[in-house]
Formats: sequence, C-alpha cells, structure tokens
Amino acid sequence: MDLSKSLPLVILLLTAFTGCEKVAPYFDTVKEALDRNAEEEAEKLNEIALEDIPPPPDPVKMEPVINKEARVSILGYHDFTEGNSSNDMILNIDDFRNQMQAIKDAELPVISMRQYLDWKQGKKDIPEQCIMITIDDGWKATHTLAMNVMKEYGYPFTVFLYKNYVGVGGRSMTHDEIRELASAGGTISSHSVSHQNMSSRKGKSEDAYREWLKVELEESQRFLEENFGDTGAVIKTFAYPYGIYNDQVKEMAKEFGYEACFTVNGKKTNWEDDDMEIGRYVVHGTTLANFDPALNFGGGNVTSSGRKLLTESKNEEGEEEAPLVTVLPPANSTIGNRLPLIEVNLSKLEGVQADSISMRITGFGKVPHVFDSNTGIVSYQIPQRLRAESVGVQVGFRHAGNTEAEIIGWNFSIDKMKDYLSSEATRPGENDPVDVPAETSSTTENSRPNAKPTASL
Repeated sequence: MDLSKSLPLVILLLTAFTGCEKVAPYFDTVKEALDRNAEEEAEKLNEIALEDIPPPPDPVKMEPVINKEARVSILGYHDFTEGNSSNDMILNIDDFRNQMQAIKDAELPVISMRQYLDWKQGKKDIPEQCIMITIDDGWKATHTLAMNVMKEYGYPFTVFLYKNYVGVGGRSMTHDEIRELASAGGTISSHSVSHQNMSSRKGKSEDAYREWLKVELEESQRFLEENFGDTGAVIKTFAYPYGIYNDQVKEMAKEFGYEACFTVNGKKTNWEDDDMEIGRYVVHGTTLANFDPALNFGGGNVTSSGRKLLTESKNEEGEEEAPLVTVLPPANSTIGNRLPLIEVNLSKLEGVQADSISMRITGFGKVPHVFDSNTGIVSYQIPQRLRAESVGVQVGFRHAGNTEAEIIGWNFSIDKMKDYLSSEATRPGENDPVDVPAETSSTTENSRPNAKPTASL
C-alpha cells in the first residue's frame, strides 16, 4: 500500500472526528515520514567500514571420539607353500585363504597399520573388535602366494622386512616384488638388519652392544625409507626378531622414534598397552595353532585349563559330574533380558584370590565386578541395555589348584525382539534363557521358575 496516498486520508478522518488541536502534534511526524528517502538511507547502512565488521569466530576443533575399550587381534605369519607344511613357520596357502574367509565370516574388520597407530595415538577411532595382519621376514611366497589372497579379500597387511634378506636371491623378495606388495595395500616396516636375538650380547662390551643395537634399529629403517619411501608405504614400526627383546632394546627403539614394536606374545591389544611390546598371535603352519584364539573376542585368550573348568567330566565310576565352574547367562544360550546379571560360580574351587579376579564384557571392557567370598560367586549387573546381538564375557582369576592364572570365557546371544514385544522381558538381576519349555518346569530343579539354570561352555 502507498503510504503517501493513504496517510492524508487518515489525517482527514482524524481531524473530522477529533478536532485540529488533537491531530496537530502528529502533522510534523507524518510530514517527516513522507519526506524520507529510503534509497539514501539504505546506502548509508551499506557504508559500514570493513574494519567495523567483526571477524567470524574461529572454528571449534572437534576432538575425535576414541573407543578406549576396543581390542585388536594381531595375526603373525611367516612363509607360505602350496604343498603340505612340515614347519610351523610355513603355512599352506589354502589354509591361509580359509583363515581369511573365517575372518570375513566372523564379520571382523581388518585394519591397516596406520589405522591401528592412529587409534593408539588418539587420532581416529576403530571398530570395537578388529584384526590386523602381519607377515615377517620377506619370503618370496609372501608375494607369489599370500599377496593374491590379500587382494582377493581386500585386506590391508604389514610386512616386516630385515635388510639382509631383501633382494639377495634365493627365496628372498626382490625390490620390485616388495613394491608390488605396497601397491596391493601392504605397509612396509622394519624387522632389524640381521635378524638376530637382540637380547644376546655374544661377548660384546656395553658400548659395543649398544652400538650394535643402534645399527639394527636405525639402519634397517633407513634402508627401507631409502629404497621404498617413495611408495608411501613405509611406516616406522618394528618387529623384534624371534619376539625377543629386553628393556634396553625397548628404550632405544622408543628413543629412535618407532611408533610401535611387536612381539610374538599372543594376546589382544588394548588401548592402554605399552606401544613398545604389542602382542601378536603367530599362526603355526602344521597345527594352525593360535588362529582360533585370535578370533575369539568373546572368551578372549582362554586358557586350556580354564576350558576344562567349564566342561562336564566323569568320575572314576563313570558318572557325569557338573563343571567345576558354572556361568550365567548360560554359554551359547539366547536371552531376551537386555539387562542381565552376569554370574560366575567359583564355589567349587579352593583358595580363590579375590584381588586376582577381573571381568571383561563386550561393549563395556573391564567392569567393576562384585565377589561374594561366602558364595564364591563373581557377579556384575549390566547397567544399560545391551545393544550387541552376541555378548562375550571373559573372567580371569587365580586359585589354590593352579599356580598359573585361569582365564575362562563364554558367549551368549540377545533376542532383542523379546524386549521390543514385551517390557517384562528385560528384568535386571535375572539371567534366564528365553523359551524354557513349560513341560520341564516341574521335572528339573534348574528349570523351576525361581531357579537359575547352570550351563557349561
């Protein structure tokens, strides 16, 4: 609406109904409004000096969210063959392919060395459970056999090379073959110069030993960077020859700037583990030993004696006896309760050391368990609804019957649909499996409505 045309009409009406004296104070205001130049006012608003405009705020740096409860299982391989293996360090290539398929079937992500280091250094996150693959020494079959399998599955991997076995003929890899590994997703890292026991002085003086270690650690890395640095695949990590090292070797490796050093001690890697002694599961060629424990995140590195504790046995009369240790929820069971009470009954074991007990649970890491010395039960109440469909529990402890620490582990599954369909499915403090047949409720003590079932792994 045109203000210049409508205002006179409004003033006329006001004058007619109220009188000139009451309308007069508004005349000057109206005249001033009619005389305004809107374009000139707009230009003045635009004539703001640049220095008067405040700068935009600095972007807020978002710190990465790091899952410090994640665990990495690192596999260690050496040589490969198309025939039968008679050496634990040589693996049949079909067995290797089957193992890569097993990783895929288990839906375990395989991460690269760079991803692993970024996680350990708090830069980037990784999946909660994942695998890393390493191959030592530089045998030619790493290129001719293993590389094609790795490419087939699209898995990243790391080769640890020692200088004296690169491009020397025989079964060693050539420089070009190593470059092909880099192109196929391989990381190149150091395995020393001469592949000798780095803890052995062999009669060297303190100064001579230190100088020798310096060469083994530094010259090997320099050699890799000089010959393969342009591939972008060289990363400053180190694998101890034979997995043998001492405190001096560790300290010198750290001083030289190695981001991580790897052993042959089979264990899962946690975020807080010492970067200078990261464990690996070295897979044996004849027995395939260490591969299954490496993939077992539910039970972790379960000891063989620990498995026996969860297994039924027979007495001298041939009668079956219950396991020495029972667990709840039962191993391999399915429960609808997403807030279950985790229980391990150690009452049949003598001399359980309370301060030696630890418990880890998928998604929670190490948890603050409760140990009742009167009942012998270790327990932990899950504090928030479980999201994973499969849950693993690992419990470590010492007792009078074994000088070594025991580690037991088991898995159970969650039927989320039960919780979705009924609010009564999730009941803190309980751990019964779902769908217990009604006809057995009066025939066995463990299946009574108020009794808790026991099971073994």
